[in-house]
Amino acid sequence: MTEIGRLYGGLYAAVGDMGGLSHFTAMAGTLYRSQETRLMVIGRATNGWKRLDTSSAAAFSREAEAAFGSPGFSWVSGAGGDLRSARDPLYRLSRSPFWRVSRRLLAALGEDASGRWVERIAWSNLYKIAPLGGGNPSNALCRAQIGPCRAILAEEIRRFEPTHIFMPVGWSWFESDGRYDFSRLFGGVRRSGGRYAEGSAYFALPDGRAVQAVIACRPERRPEEEYVREIAELFRTSAQRGKGAT
Repeated sequence: MTEIGRLYGGLYAAVGDMGGLSHFTAMAGTLYRSQETRLMVIGRATNGWKRLDTSSAAAFSREAEAAFGSPGFSWVSGAGGDLRSARDPLYRLSRSPFWRVSRRLLAALGEDASGRWVERIAWSNLYKIAPLGGGNPSNALCRAQIGPCRAILAEEIRRFEPTHIFMPVGWSWFESDGRYDFSRLFGGVRRSGGRYAEGSAYFALPDGRAVQAVIACRPERRPEEEYVREIAELFRTSAQRGKGAT
């Protein structure tokens, strides 16, 4: 069993009753590894998703391990501006602010954002367990899974080895009162005072590389061109600050 499988076993034990819940595993596109800029996008939680086998911790771990090891965005069909969910054809990525700003940021960082652009990024969420019918996990559900989810996120970043981490989750979901805090995985945590880009940090990979992360507010009802410009600029200034410190 890989470390991902072991960690999902711990998640299963921590949450307990899986009734009415959906389960998420992170993914990287088929072209992600070939990118000079490897962008990892991290959201809060899925708004409804698939279900893994919950008959036992071992079964849950096996399915999570297999899903994590499957390359590509198999749930996305179509190409270019008409990417949509293969499960729900009415869900178009072009109608989602989350996916629109991710695509814009990929282009702003100098990578090709045409065609099946999602295959050029990696995607995860802070919380892996969420209500099956949609919506964010409750405080109780966040509290139950925070420990395993922190460990899973750290392992995902180590495995994906991104060059840039974009977290449009809002600062309070990244650094809170210590109970629901993901900032402890990062170093150099710093508020930026920006209108949209709320702060930056870095994740230390095992080989010593520091991956820059930008934490932003949610993109809904924001001017997307300005939003992405501010985030891309913070990536640039954070990288320069990091070079100056070495």
